Amino acid sequence: MAMATGTATTTTAVEQLVAQTLQAATNPSHEIVQKAEAQLSEWEQQPGFFPTIARLSVKLPGSAVDAEVALKVRWMAAVYLKNGIERYWRPNSRQELPAEQKQQIRDVLLQHYDAEEVPQVALQVAVLFGRLARTDYPRFWPDLLPTLMKQLQACSSETDAALQQRILLVLHYVIKALASRRLMAEQRAFEELGSQIFSYLAWDIWATLTGRFLQQVKSGEEAQALSALQRAYIVMRSLRKLIVYGCSKPYKSTDHMNFVEQLFQRLRQCLELRYELRMGPGPARASQLISELERFILKMMKALNELVERHSISFARFVPVALEFSFHYVFHEGTALIFDAGDRINFTNFAIQALNMLKGIMLSGNDSICAPAATELATGTGAGSSLEDELLASAAQSNAKFFTVERVTYICEKIVTHYFLLTQQELEEWQQDPEGYDQDDGGGDAWKYALRPSVETLYFTCFTQHSTVMIGEVLKFVRRAQQLQLSPDSDLKAILLKDAIYNAVGQAAFHFFNKLDFGSWLTSQLLAELRIEAPNFRILRRRIIWMVGHWVGVQLPRELRPLAYEACLHLLRPQEDMPTRLAAARTLNLLLDDFEFMPEAFHPYFSPLFEALFLLLHEAGECDTKIVVLGTMTLLVEKMSEYIEPQALQFIAYLPLLWRESEKYDLLRCAIIGTLEQLVRTIRDVPEPMKPFLYSVIRLSTDLQQHSHVYLIEDGIMLWLAVIGNSTVLTPELLALCDHLLPIIEMSSENLRTVLQLIHAYILLDAQAYLSRYGEGFVDYCVRSFEDIRVEGIIAMLRIFETCLKTDASMGLRLVRPALPFVFQQVCLKQEYPMTMGWYLTIVARTLLIDQAVFMSVVQQLPHTDALARILDVWIEMFPMVPDTHAEKRKLFCLAFASIFGNNELLLARLPHILQLVDETLGEVMDKQFAVAEDGAARTTPRYYDSLVIHDEHELDELQQQLCTEDFHSKGYPAKTYHDDRHRQLVLKDPVYKIPLTEYLKWQLQALQSQLGSARYEQLLRSVVPEVLERITMYIEQTVPKACVVCAGGGGGDGSGAEAPNEAEPVESG
Repeated sequence: MAMATGTATTTTAVEQLVAQTLQAATNPSHEIVQKAEAQLSEWEQQPGFFPTIARLSVKLPGSAVDAEVALKVRWMAAVYLKNGIERYWRPNSRQELPAEQKQQIRDVLLQHYDAEEVPQVALQVAVLFGRLARTDYPRFWPDLLPTLMKQLQACSSETDAALQQRILLVLHYVIKALASRRLMAEQRAFEELGSQIFSYLAWDIWATLTGRFLQQVKSGEEAQALSALQRAYIVMRSLRKLIVYGCSKPYKSTDHMNFVEQLFQRLRQCLELRYELRMGPGPARASQLISELERFILKMMKALNELVERHSISFARFVPVALEFSFHYVFHEGTALIFDAGDRINFTNFAIQALNMLKGIMLSGNDSICAPAATELATGTGAGSSLEDELLASAAQSNAKFFTVERVTYICEKIVTHYFLLTQQELEEWQQDPEGYDQDDGGGDAWKYALRPSVETLYFTCFTQHSTVMIGEVLKFVRRAQQLQLSPDSDLKAILLKDAIYNAVGQAAFHFFNKLDFGSWLTSQLLAELRIEAPNFRILRRRIIWMVGHWVGVQLPRELRPLAYEACLHLLRPQEDMPTRLAAARTLNLLLDDFEFMPEAFHPYFSPLFEALFLLLHEAGECDTKIVVLGTMTLLVEKMSEYIEPQALQFIAYLPLLWRESEKYDLLRCAIIGTLEQLVRTIRDVPEPMKPFLYSVIRLSTDLQQHSHVYLIEDGIMLWLAVIGNSTVLTPELLALCDHLLPIIEMSSENLRTVLQLIHAYILLDAQAYLSRYGEGFVDYCVRSFEDIRVEGIIAMLRIFETCLKTDASMGLRLVRPALPFVFQQVCLKQEYPMTMGWYLTIVARTLLIDQAVFMSVVQQLPHTDALARILDVWIEMFPMVPDTHAEKRKLFCLAFASIFGNNELLLARLPHILQLVDETLGEVMDKQFAVAEDGAARTTPRYYDSLVIHDEHELDELQQQLCTEDFHSKGYPAKTYHDDRHRQLVLKDPVYKIPLTEYLKWQLQALQSQLGSARYEQLLRSVVPEVLERITMYIEQTVPKACVVCAGGGGGDGSGAEAPNEAEPVESG
């Protein structure tokens, strides 16, 4: 269906057809809607479709279709066009609409948008304008704003109120979209636009409408007043964007400064008017008027707060006014306007904005930034200071003048005795929704939207800015609380006051370090109040245990920790209400996670606390509650790993049920997986009945076909790693999980490091089973990825290659063979950093030791005729860059060099350099011991042994720090695992730790001598530095077995007891 061309009759028919389809898309029948959406989606690619949708989204005078188009069709057309812009409007996109169709849409919208009278459709059209403007203005749509401003100036605010409101709405969304652009040139363009239209919108529109609204309310014209207020609100939204984002330095603009001043005046008038409307009798229209007026007040407050945040210098002029304004309405006489007679707040959002304004001014940095400027201003020495300095200095003086000791004391008293008191509404929420009430929502940006968090942040800010005064004042309240003795019959008012005081002490606990003896207070009063069982005392019980948690990291003596454990146990009883039990669980978490936690002191309380937490977890109904309790239990398992096993079985048995119940809660499942991981690491031997559940959890969380993998995959891999580490046999179920490994790293490299750790663990567990099934696929992935991943990824892959070569030499070499050309080529090019080159050379050395034929076949594959010479030269050059701490790698290189000693000119020419490197390595790996020459003689003869040769695990313990399995213990878990044992066994098989370097070197030199003949061999040795040759000879001749610590008599060089390798076999074997 072509929609772009045709006669008027054809166009009308097309519009009717599209209109019918849009109408069908609003049908209640799901099948009809699906068919309509499919048809519309098919038409999207047809020329002229979106211009047709644009015509259907507005009222077109004289159109044949217009009379038949219902309201919901216009709304659906506007929504469809708005969504289509996301896919088809962006420049240079594959499906971008042609320029002529875009122009048709813009023309239709701009010519007819103002005819829409239905607010819902008008809003969609306004949003549509904003999205188009963000992309097209001013380059492709230069007449947009001039046309809007011309239409706005042409209509009368009295006779054309509805039309003016529609124009203002479109203008607002255009300004909002332009303000959101972040390129520097676009921001400058918006600032230029703001300078052109701000004055007209602020004074000719906003000021006029606001004044008319206030006048009409007083004269009783409520309908007209409501219309004026709604328009003033829309303009205020635009002005907020213009003053915050449309002017880089508002303090240089008289219009902007006068407007901010006018905002404070209008705020006072509107607050008083709101109070009058609330107090006086009125119809339902008055309720709507109050609601709209509150929106208008909040929008003005938000504009001021954003100005404080983004333009503190410009706001500096208004600091005295702003401080007095906020203080008046939230702490002083003005509170009567936002509080009912019973101290119940009726305008919470305004109080939040006013409190945030106070906090914003205090944190704006004026005190610290302009203290020098303030001093200059006061002393008259700052004659040359800039306007900015003067404004900041003035603001600093205003701050200091306002926040006197008396004022700060008054604010502290009001916060503690008024705002910190639990309200009747909060107590009702406690009763009606216990789990929801106790959710810790005070973090993040909660202070911007909730009253209690905003009060608490202001309170803490007062401490940071005026700590001395605040500490003294709160200590007075503490003494008052200590003197106030409560009994089970005490009234609720006294309990709420104590709760507020305890809240104040807990919120600023760090400021009371060495100022308040909390331990003494805890033992003398708080624990006794904790034991009072009266119904209202649940408030204090919860607050006291909460306060203990806040003092854990401040000043809770170690000898009082058992009292805190007992308190947590007491409040975790089933008869306590849920908020108190959850507060105890959170405090216990803080106690466990503290630096001074001692497992031995906690042990007597471990079992009952674990059972209490387990019962709480079972009784909790909300997902967030279970996450809190599960987090505490997980930490308990980690900290008390030595004592967990008796309780672990019961806990493990419950987790499958919790897993099934949490099917819809991915965050809870993340917590469950984390708990499972900690349990597996702790108990080491996983119970057999638990393994199928663990495997199913790992399978689900790492299956990319499951939607939940987005949330669970990272925790699932860590659990998988823990299970592999504590497994002794590679079962078919455990092996089948590996089907998920390659898809995970093929999809993204985000989890590459952990997946490579998993592969490494699998190879150590059962190299034959894993590599025979998945080895080729993994090596193929590595070969494809070498050019694209970072150095850390390459090193991890090379580490796995080395493990393959060490576990099963012949099979490992066959598997990594496709990757060897890349490794050898990188050595030839010598473009990598020393650390990466060290790993490349490690693979080269292992290959050479295992099979020299494979080594030479790879060398012949390289695109260099002198590839072998290049490799040897780079190897010799990079050898000294191997760190001294990696003596085992230096020894490996020397073994590889020695393995190719033979009648080859390339090698013979480099033999002096190689022997010099061997000499340096011998100096590092050979340790000295003494053999007694004669019984009872004082003289001793020095003998040497290879310190890297290990005969059993007892000797391996001495090298444990050098051989630590950092790939597995990525999180620093101290517990030993079966993975560690397998790694130790692999070390014992490694030729580096089995073969003495001197014995192998001696045998290879003897073989070289037999090949060259004595004369040529002697001639070759004369080219070696004499001192080097002397030391090598000394090491060879005076080597003794490592096990022979004291040897009577000579113990010559051939007393090693280690057999030389067979000439026909490589050093490493399968």
